Amino acid sequence: MLQGVLFDMDGLMFDTERVGRDGWHKAAEILHIDLPEGIIAAMRGTGTDRCREIFNAAIPGSLYDTAHDLRLRYADEVIAANGVPVKPGLRELLRRLKASDIPAVLATSTRREKALAYLQQTDVERYFTAAVFGPEVARPKPAPDIFLAAAAAIHADPAHCVVLEDSPNGLQAAKAAGCPAIVVPDLTPAPAESEHLWNYRAKDLREVQQILLKEREKL
Repeated sequence: MLQGVLFDMDGLMFDTERVGRDGWHKAAEILHIDLPEGIIAAMRGTGTDRCREIFNAAIPGSLYDTAHDLRLRYADEVIAANGVPVKPGLRELLRRLKASDIPAVLATSTRREKALAYLQQTDVERYFTAAVFGPEVARPKPAPDIFLAAAAAIHADPAHCVVLEDSPNGLQAAKAAGCPAIVVPDLTPAPAESEHLWNYRAKDLREVQQILLKEREKL
């Protein structure tokens, strides 16, 4: 029986990964460095310390913190000008979960202040029973900590909490936590089915709603 739905945020709820990717490109332009797409993809969905390791191992000069600040400045300016871009079907999915008494829990690598600001700006904060933020758990995705903490926040069995994710790092974390997962690909293609990192694949959050309604007794 489905006991809860654990939501990633960037790239899953909000179309912010594209803004972040463009921010990395802007930072690379300003710093006159080559930042391959593969490095940007490897940093997607994990925590700041792990991103720093990945970036500085690939790019000379220990420039991660400078580049990250430039990326954040770019993203903040774009979102201030245009608002937080909401993924199609998010509000409908959250309303359906609320009406069905299925708790929704935010489980994001983003820091608390920024994540809560996004929820408030898009008027979806009221739909979440609890929230867990990456900097507040011991290990970032792909470790299972954030999803274990999210399940614990609603006193649920992780095996009966469905994770919604777009990134391989997040899917690895879900698998390590023992949670079934629905992948909704964003910038990074879904891992091959043979990797056994997801139970269902959906093209968008509207399809996620259909999957949950159909499969909730099995989850």
